[in-house]
Amino acid sequence: MIRSMLQQSLLGLAAKLPVVQVQNRLMACTDRDFALALIGMESEDSERLLALVSPLKANRVREEIQLQEARHVESKHVVVALNSIIKSLESNRIVAGRRSYLRPRRPRSDR
Repeated sequence: MIRSMLQQSLLGLAAKLPVVQVQNRLMACTDRDFALALIGMESEDSERLLALVSPLKANRVREEIQLQEARHVESKHVVVALNSIIKSLESNRIVAGRRSYLRPRRPRSDR
């Protein structure tokens, strides 16, 4: 629930801020954070955000989404990524990325 609220907040910010500012912030964020922020988002909404970045970055982010979905990343990591991107969009500076390793969790059926 928090994740979907944050995703809606991200979409709202992207719609109301100047396009150049959104493009600059999304291009500067890590592919992993961008991908985590898009996991679970409606495809038309995620494609609207991906259209704001270069085709190369968009393809890298799509690949990263597939990787992160296969790893069954916990929601708390998605929330942290969303907060990072939202904070970056709201401020006039680029927020530093998080650590690069996220421990995958086992699917519930394996427990």
